[in-house]
Amino acid sequence: MPENWYIPSSATATLIVGLTKGEIGSFRVNPAAQEGEIIGPADSPLAIGVRNVGSISGSISLRIRDRDNGTIWTGSITLAVDEFGWVYPAPAYPMPAHDLRLRAEAYHDTIIDSFLNATIMVIVRVDTEMTLTLEPASVELGAIYSYKGRLTRVDTDAGIAGMNITTRRYEAEQWIDVGSGTTDANGNYDISVSAPTTPNGYNCMAIFPGVVPFASSSAITELTVGVIPFPVALATLSLVIGIGLRLVGRVLG
Repeated sequence: MPENWYIPSSATATLIVGLTKGEIGSFRVNPAAQEGEIIGPADSPLAIGVRNVGSISGSISLRIRDRDNGTIWTGSITLAVDEFGWVYPAPAYPMPAHDLRLRAEAYHDTIIDSFLNATIMVIVRVDTEMTLTLEPASVELGAIYSYKGRLTRVDTDAGIAGMNITTRRYEAEQWIDVGSGTTDANGNYDISVSAPTTPNGYNCMAIFPGVVPFASSSAITELTVGVIPFPVALATLSLVIGIGLRLVGRVLG
């Protein structure tokens, strides 16, 4: 066999030496939230903007830390060299009873490449209370009557101005909206509506739906429509009987 019976062959490959490195350029959070509210809801998500400032394309590891209570979210983003992109974390993390101090980090292995801090302020909820009276509380069919009352803070009893109030009435086994209005400078409201055209007793409600930081509240009372209330009927009956007795006395006398 000849010495050169084989033909030499070879192969080549490229070894890429470098690092994918994230630089966080933006960390967006809501400025404030109430205790227990979920951080980063779908309608107002958290957002992390990051750029690959490394020498190769690849995946950049990300996380968000509650600086008082450990890691609350981890994720990643794949970027080309010098490419900028956004990630929208959804940690489903409840707001604590104090300001929430967050940190967004880009990292590899155990090394933090960059970070940004943000703080969400806790909003202390203010409980509210409503009063409600109907004027008049007994009306004819289709007549006008008014929902009147006051919206106040429970902690100070001060009136709350400029709040929307919705008035409702229970008819046909459901609550229906019948009017709306706004509280005045002292927290008072006065909303006029038309009564039903069917005689009956109707539950009526005034509702404050709540707006941060004020909690919702409501009040309920009853309206009599086209039916003479018992005290009025009794008084009328007494008057009729009295007149009748006087007439009988005159005849007999």
